[in-house]
Amino acid sequence: MNADRQRIIDEKRKTTVDNPDFSIVWEGQPAGFLGSILSALHMNFTKYQISKDELIVTKGFFNRKTDSVELYLLKDPDLKESLWQRMFKVGTIGVKVDSHSRSYQAGRVIEIKNIKKSAEVRKLLRDYIEADVVERGISYFDKV
Repeated sequence: MNADRQRIIDEKRKTTVDNPDFSIVWEGQPAGFLGSILSALHMNFTKYQISKDELIVTKGFFNRKTDSVELYLLKDPDLKESLWQRMFKVGTIGVKVDSHSRSYQAGRVIEIKNIKKSAEVRKLLRDYIEADVVERGISYFDKV
């Protein structure tokens, strides 16, 4: 498990101004019943991406909005699966923006809705969050 995190950190350190790496490690769109219908009609305009440094959520067709949050600001990715989501083999990942960050998004929960292979995506996101925190040398103190 530590070897995977070290590999992720090593990959991130290769990125410099002279060697930019904007590679996306995962991307997806809402799936399930409604997501499948919208995708078949080419009307699914929500896209989720995880890069080595940030979580990117793009929504909209006429007015497109892209939100990005640095991974080190995210905490505790959780997985929720309702009965109908389990029927369609999708899930929703909720990740909290650290309440100690100075961004306008502090304390809110970002949801990545109706994703296929949601357990694997949650683990991937968790590993990249932890690797980003370790790389930046950030330590957290829990309030008691």
